[in-house]
Amino acid sequence: ILRHLQRSGHRPVVLIGGGTSKVGDPTGKDESRVLLTDEIIQQNTDGISKVFQQFLTFGDEKPTDAIMVNNDEWLSEIKYLDFLRTYGTHFTINRMLSFESVKQRLTREAPFSFLEFNYMILQAYDFLELYRRHKTILQLGGSDQWGNMISGTELGRKLESAQLFALTAPLITTSDGKKMGKTANGAVWLNAARLSSYDYWQFWRNTDDADVIRFL
Repeated sequence: ILRHLQRSGHRPVVLIGGGTSKVGDPTGKDESRVLLTDEIIQQNTDGISKVFQQFLTFGDEKPTDAIMVNNDEWLSEIKYLDFLRTYGTHFTINRMLSFESVKQRLTREAPFSFLEFNYMILQAYDFLELYRRHKTILQLGGSDQWGNMISGTELGRKLESAQLFALTAPLITTSDGKKMGKTANGAVWLNAARLSSYDYWQFWRNTDDADVIRFL
């Protein structure tokens, strides 16, 4: 989607989650994520960055040249009490508990740590920072991120009177219907170091006929 938007005259702002990786996205998970070391987070960041560079044109010469930012730049500088006083009042537990990803974890009585519960607030804050720093008004993400993204649009409206938008795309799932995240078995990678070109081709070649239209 970013590639199409760039070709249509827009400037993509690629957000790397170096900061939120320290928390872990609880969406679609039945258990708490294993905390990653700083070294692994940096390796993942470098790998993801290389993938985007294959599809987007980065630079600072043209209005449509993409830029890449890491949310660790602002999240690592947060002072906890100041953050709670300034932004915590704009989120209600009632609303956060209504999100589908949260309800699923609670229904299955799966462990849901306070650390993970903070993820949705941080993602909403990301959108606010992207607007403040780069005037970003449209956020793209997987359909499972809808609740967090909407929280970001509302935070921007409340604090900056900004009209922000969210656009989601359907998730690609594994054969058993689970979210094809970075930690999922059977995930299809765009990184040759994680998945060979042959195995990548085989995945799409062996896709069930009933799933072809959904993937297209």
